[in-house]
Amino acid sequence: MGNSIKSVILKKQKGNIKMRVSQHWEKEKYEKNARFVSIYGEELIEWLKPQKDEYILDLGCGDGVLTKKITEYGCKVLGLDGSQKFVEAARKIGVEAVQGDAQNMKFENEFDAIFSNAALHWMTNPEKVMEGVSRALKKGGRFVAETGCKGNVGKIENAIFETVEKHNLKAKKCWFFPTPEEKTKLLEKYGLKVKRMISFSRPTLLPTGIKGWLQTFSAPALVNVPVEMHEKLIDEITEKVEKELERNEKGQILADYIRLRFEAVKE
Repeated sequence: MGNSIKSVILKKQKGNIKMRVSQHWEKEKYEKNARFVSIYGEELIEWLKPQKDEYILDLGCGDGVLTKKITEYGCKVLGLDGSQKFVEAARKIGVEAVQGDAQNMKFENEFDAIFSNAALHWMTNPEKVMEGVSRALKKGGRFVAETGCKGNVGKIENAIFETVEKHNLKAKKCWFFPTPEEKTKLLEKYGLKVKRMISFSRPTLLPTGIKGWLQTFSAPALVNVPVEMHEKLIDEITEKVEKELERNEKGQILADYIRLRFEAVKE
């Protein structure tokens, strides 16, 4: 993408997106503990079916690994993420990316498609997200996404809240895991007609175990907990969860992932 286009994108980003900095992501931890997120996300690109010369928004692009794969289809892709560290990582691999809050997007009729993998459940104001998605899509544009479904990481989430409460502290609710019915209703409210939707259980092997997962993903839930207590709590949560989760034939822990995948079209 040329410098003139890049300049337009950056100006648009500053003018159209209310900035909200997200600092809890650490690229190194993500690469070590959560690379499975983008690996599983490759299946979602098949649902997207990117076409040459389309303009696509990757909503919650993370470090840009999937964003880059989408560009290989000959389309233009803009990555949007709340974490400046992720935006910088995406740019380092050649992805056009900007920092912004998906709950305050102001794009209008710009994208042929919007793609989002494992990001929507971090956005706890889903009404604002869907409003922004609908506004950003061209008529007939498609929204293809995968997110956590009701019950996703339920045992892990319960263990976080119960363990923190034992210390007379309070964890923060930081995920939105809808049912298929709730998601369909929300999409249709903003003029996004569901073409297909599936929910499925996907017990997920964690490369560095529950502790590595918690070190990567639990910071938003522990935002009201003194930082010096985080490691102790993570150890306690790990011990509790390891007794409850299933294991594979090698005895490795499987996280209780339940996913919701859909394609919707702007009417």
